[in-house]
Amino acid sequence: MQPDSGTEQELPAGATADGSDTESETFVEAARRDQIVRAAVAVIADVGYGKASFVRIAGYAGISPGLITYHFRTKERLIRRVLRDIAARQDQAMEGDEPVQGYEDGLRRIVTGHVEHCAARPEEMAARREIMAATLTPALRADIDEHERAGRTELVDFLLAGQQHGEFRPFDPDTFADAMYGALREVPGVLRRRVGTSARDYGRELADLLCTAATGRPPGVTG
Repeated sequence: MQPDSGTEQELPAGATADGSDTESETFVEAARRDQIVRAAVAVIADVGYGKASFVRIAGYAGISPGLITYHFRTKERLIRRVLRDIAARQDQAMEGDEPVQGYEDGLRRIVTGHVEHCAARPEEMAARREIMAATLTPALRADIDEHERAGRTELVDFLLAGQQHGEFRPFDPDTFADAMYGALREVPGVLRRRVGTSARDYGRELADLLCTAATGRPPGVTG
């Protein structure tokens, strides 16, 4: 892909600088952009971030490279959209569909939802891993780091609230968040290495460990 010349070009209707959608985007435009994002995920997961050119992505999608340029203009904008979509699906999986029954249930849902999502979407996890390990523009790397900080802050606030409501025992929430983030980051690799492992069983076991650490009680024991 050719680097951005620095001259701001007109973006298509419904497109924004970060690759997200607007209300003016038509159904056809939204479908095309989703198609491109799916193709980008598949190509990055297969050949890596560095080799995922617009030409390769277009070939996978069965479209012309010019269509990708039309919808996203630069690789950075396409990658922003890829990461945004992956993160949105992860968040949805960790939230679940049913109302949360307290902080322990919320913690369990975060863990099991994450594990089952990683098992259901290994290609997305592989693409995300490739992107995170790549040499990115300073602006994109800064945005990724900021998103990570925001997510960690949200988790720390959740743990503090659980303590304030008496569901979690006293502990340092920053230390717990570090340990939990470390465990969740390892999930895709664990599932790849342990062929035949039940994601549901693994997620339940990991949730039991973290919930026991948070509450100070064995699984199934109420306070």
